[in-house]
Amino acid sequence: IFEQTSVSPGRGTPLHVHPAQDEVFYVLDGSYRFKVGDDVYNLTVGDSIFLPRKVPHAWIQLSERGKMTVILQPAGKLENFFVTMAALDHEPTAEEVAKIFAANEMQVVGPPLKAG
Repeated sequence: IFEQTSVSPGRGTPLHVHPAQDEVFYVLDGSYRFKVGDDVYNLTVGDSIFLPRKVPHAWIQLSERGKMTVILQPAGKLENFFVTMAALDHEPTAEEVAKIFAANEMQVVGPPLKAG
């Protein structure tokens, strides 16, 4: 479990799959859009969403700032994923992102969501 502070409006994750982790997001501040399978949800403060393993999903920050509590079960290699991403000294290409996801037991299966 961790708290994610989001300061990047219009940004989020590429569409991806966790083969072994379920996730739960709870919005503490701001607003987000989530895609889970073929369904799209707009979440604001107090909303939560369950993302089951093996189902493609992505999210994008819609508000200027945001904050979510994120629960991953089991954790797998997700801590290493966040450490690797935080250590980058440049904006990674889509190919670099896909490689980092794959090294941490996730698969990128599509592009990030758009805010519009």
